Amino acid sequence: MLSLCAALCLPLSSMAQAISAEDAAFVAATVPVPSPPLRLSAHPEIRADVFRLLGYARGSYTQDNTLIARQVLDGMQSLDDITRTMLPDGRSVLASIDAGTHGAWRAAMLFDPQRKLLALGLVNGHCAPACLPSTHAVLTLFLPPGAEDEMAAPLEVWARQRPPMLAQAAPEQRQSIAAVEYITTRPGQPGWAPSDLPPGFPASLLPLLLPNAELDSSSSGDDAMPDASITLRSYADFHWVLNTYARLAKGAQVQGHDDKVVLTGNDASGRYTVTLREPDKENGVLITVASWREK
Repeated sequence: MLSLCAALCLPLSSMAQAISAEDAAFVAATVPVPSPPLRLSAHPEIRADVFRLLGYARGSYTQDNTLIARQVLDGMQSLDDITRTMLPDGRSVLASIDAGTHGAWRAAMLFDPQRKLLALGLVNGHCAPACLPSTHAVLTLFLPPGAEDEMAAPLEVWARQRPPMLAQAAPEQRQSIAAVEYITTRPGQPGWAPSDLPPGFPASLLPLLLPNAELDSSSSGDDAMPDASITLRSYADFHWVLNTYARLAKGAQVQGHDDKVVLTGNDASGRYTVTLREPDKENGVLITVASWREK
């Protein structure tokens, strides 16, 4: 999955004097993003950036053993709490919160001056499945392979700024960042394993299973059902997925349009279908590959 590079405990009480000027400068450079058309979690470019860095790895941060990318996106789902911070070196921090937790769970992105995503920060409770108390929150920093931990320093300053609702809590109940951990991502790791395949799934159809997708369901059927089927979920653009399958399933017949397309073809094992569905933009594209063996 992901490798833990370091975990540093940072009691804020002992560091308050040392970081006050740094925090003040960060706050002064932070402005709200007024009336955006979309939540950050729903913005196609933001979603693509997050999945490009995190891939389809799973972990337990704000939820137990779920896609880390989804947990990060859930941490920036508020439409009314989006901020941008311009740093002196041209980098920027774009951040939002999980409104359902009043910002106890929140996420931020660090961009370079050309708007390349450098790192992600997620304030979370290591929920596995129980979460740590808010007074002992964790800041998890996700960096690409080869990046130095120090590059993500602005996200540490960001995490120390409590959202308004949290800042109003009594001192003994206020959220504090009890630990900071650095995670090196492995974005190319497949989101499913061969052990996830249903019994009887033809080896000839393995090339039709996108590695960059998560397992949604699988089954082995009876006479009225496919002999084997598997459903994956991809968070890539629907048309990218469709074009990819048009290339992978050469010669297949294509039917449908808009948010549902079915490709039907034949190979050495028999007949197969690939059904692509996009129920909504935020929950990805469902890819069902089904096989009917020749009797």
